[in-house]
Amino acid sequence: MIAARRALLILACAGLLACASADSGQRAAERNTYLRYVTFEVPVNERVLLRWQTRQMPLRVHLPRPPAGMFEDDDAVWESVRDGVTDWTDVVGPGLPHFRFVDAPGDADIPVVWADEPDGDWYVAHCAYDINVMTRRFGVSRILVTARWQDGSLADVNDVYDVMLHEMGHALGLTGHSPHSEDVMFAGVQADREPGLSARDRATLRALYRRPIGSRVAGARSSR
Repeated sequence: MIAARRALLILACAGLLACASADSGQRAAERNTYLRYVTFEVPVNERVLLRWQTRQMPLRVHLPRPPAGMFEDDDAVWESVRDGVTDWTDVVGPGLPHFRFVDAPGDADIPVVWADEPDGDWYVAHCAYDINVMTRRFGVSRILVTARWQDGSLADVNDVYDVMLHEMGHALGLTGHSPHSEDVMFAGVQADREPGLSARDRATLRALYRRPIGSRVAGARSSR
């Protein structure tokens, strides 16, 4: 009986050590991320992580061609927007996330809509969510793209790419903004930033998709 109790005690201690090791590993993996800035607020004064379910991959994207004459080079703008979508492919791991382009907006998880001008205080592009934080349901109603600044001037195709890459980060669940100007998820376009995703952008999306949907985040804060 004593030997059996000792065996159970050893197993319990081993389980506690394994849990502690897993928690320590998770904290280490999330250290160089801005995960606490990309949470959704719930009515009980807490912040949680929301994202697509992995079984929903590939995410279906409707990206029509811009209306004729909307831009000087329609193809270049369209390709910049498409690249802003696809450059998130496999960031978490093989096939996560990945995307399939569909012909009908009604078939899309993420419809892209061309807009003549900004409606509100956004410019170039904007992601609109369709979520229910109480049921932990995540969705995107559309991404609006003007490819123009608020003064009506056409954005450079590199800026279109950067802004679309940023909005796709939102569309994947990275609400809020990174506090680091080197990251694509920083709140503003930085002229001297290296193009594409930073290592921290990638690490943050990986951390988001490794956490269960609805996870609470200690020390979460807003950076919108």
